[in-house]
Amino acid sequence: MFADIPLFQSLPTEQLDYLLKLAHECRYEKNSIILTQGERSNSLYIILEGRLKVYVTDEEGRQALLAFLNKGDFFGELSLLDDEPRSASVMTVEPARLLCLTQDSFRRFIDAHPENLLPMLRILARRLRAMDDTICSLSTLDVYGRVARVLLNEAELHEKDRITPRLTHQDIAEMVGSSREMVSRILGDLRKGGYIRMENKQIVIERKLPMRW
Repeated sequence: MFADIPLFQSLPTEQLDYLLKLAHECRYEKNSIILTQGERSNSLYIILEGRLKVYVTDEEGRQALLAFLNKGDFFGELSLLDDEPRSASVMTVEPARLLCLTQDSFRRFIDAHPENLLPMLRILARRLRAMDDTICSLSTLDVYGRVARVLLNEAELHEKDRITPRLTHQDIAEMVGSSREMVSRILGDLRKGGYIRMENKQIVIERKLPMRW
């Protein structure tokens, strides 16, 4: 279970088993809020089943969708290292089963195996660099470039096709900081150009997306 999580992939089996004993399983219905931006809590969550979304809300109540998370993803990892408020909210978009590791449990593990702290910090640093890339794309790419980036990041290889999970036009609009109408226009043009097709509310990338539109 932990062996598939990048944060713990370097651990030997006996340490993984010990870590698993320190964690506990949680189940959530669709549209359950797991974390709330600004709250103080200190647990890491690992997704065993389900799909979740990560979003932030500004002072006027407007939401920006940062990412979708799926089986094998994890979130809340920074709270294992500090006691700062949550930087984003996380909500289920379908029923989910999660594994929860509290800060106290994580510290017990590190006290017993301190040699693992540095490799884990390296993994966290990679995630922070990926976040910097996302911020950079929002500030330097045009709307088409941001939409194309979301499609490529979300799509997974299924046999010969790259297919996204179910994404609404509104989901993509919130992820790229644009209007739903603009996103619909871009996707429509890509579909007419033979670059993508829609299948069961999923987007299939038919061929390499153009650099610019």
